[in-house]
Amino acid sequence: MSFFDIFKKKEKKPSVEEPKKDSELKTIEKELKAIEMEMERETEKNDVEWAEFKEKPVEETKEETDMAEVKKKAAEKPPAAAKKPAAAKKPAAKKSDKVWHITKRTEDEMWQVKAEGAAKATKLFRTKAEAEEYVKTLVSNNEGSRVVKHKKTREFQSK
Repeated sequence: MSFFDIFKKKEKKPSVEEPKKDSELKTIEKELKAIEMEMERETEKNDVEWAEFKEKPVEETKEETDMAEVKKKAAEKPPAAAKKPAAAKKPAAKKSDKVWHITKRTEDEMWQVKAEGAAKATKLFRTKAEAEEYVKTLVSNNEGSRVVKHKKTREFQSK
């Protein structure tokens, strides 16, 4: 007996079903109709529940209620700035007052764009032209900012 003969014996041939009788078919059809009707009822019930749910007002959470109270109290209080004299205020540094420097780094010979007073470079470039293109986008985003270009020797090229 070969290896394949073992599996041939284990295989079962599919049995041919006898055709169902008319009475069996009718009972199956009735069961299917009953299931379909039940599904329709459930769908209608879900639709009604969904419509009722949508009509309910949204309840605020405790956090939202607390935040609304804080906002009301803040609106009722007079502004603190109105009490202080105008001379005591310091002028706020505008975002537009930035100065961008284009310099060459000595350690890796890369051109860097650096904000004035920053410890790290904003971005590094292989060429000075690439750095100048990038600075144009920074200046357009921060109106009033200016660019200071440096030579390879770190001397000012232009302001």
